[in-house]
Amino acid sequence: MNKKVLLGIIILSLSFNLTSCSLFKETPTDTNVVENPVKEDETPKEDEPIKITDFEALNKVYTSTKDMSLINIGDDIYDDRKGISHIAGEYKEMDFIKDLLYLYLNEDQSVFSVLVSIDTNTEKGYIPITNEDKEKLIKDLNSLREQMELNPGEEMVVRLDKVTYEGPNSKTNTGSSFKIRAAVSRVGATVVPWNYFTVTVFEDGNKLYAHLF
Repeated sequence: MNKKVLLGIIILSLSFNLTSCSLFKETPTDTNVVENPVKEDETPKEDEPIKITDFEALNKVYTSTKDMSLINIGDDIYDDRKGISHIAGEYKEMDFIKDLLYLYLNEDQSVFSVLVSIDTNTEKGYIPITNEDKEKLIKDLNSLREQMELNPGEEMVVRLDKVTYEGPNSKTNTGSSFKIRAAVSRVGATVVPWNYFTVTVFEDGNKLYAHLF
């Protein structure tokens, strides 16, 4: 009787151990399971156009620290009478115009390399300045210098007194047009008269051009 009891205990013990072993066995890894890889966008992205920040004209490089596109049509960018004076480096257009007017008023022929004439029959809407427009600008300049009793070669000083943004050129619907009130005088003058100009600045790649009227 005791042998039967002992045999039963041994069998139960073995059965318990086998059950415990099966519970603690690690689940085998299925080597055939493949995780879903993160797919990259295989669609080729078109190269974004490089934004030009440096523009060349008059043997100089012009750049901006302020965005002209934030200016509304009719806004005064500068006005000395309101205490808003021209600061170099803010707008490339303003720095370019100031240099342009200085060279023009001081009879520097290099200015005509960046001046253009409006021609709406062309793709850009403008062409290199025509002889007719060039002669008119020279005639107007000679008249101004005579009124100011300036000798040939005598320097004129130019200051942007007031600049108003007028939007794109009305004929080409491109570029940026500005009405300029410039203080123009001989060196050392105590009385400084105003002269008015309308200038449109055009961008062509990294080059700047202007229509002066």
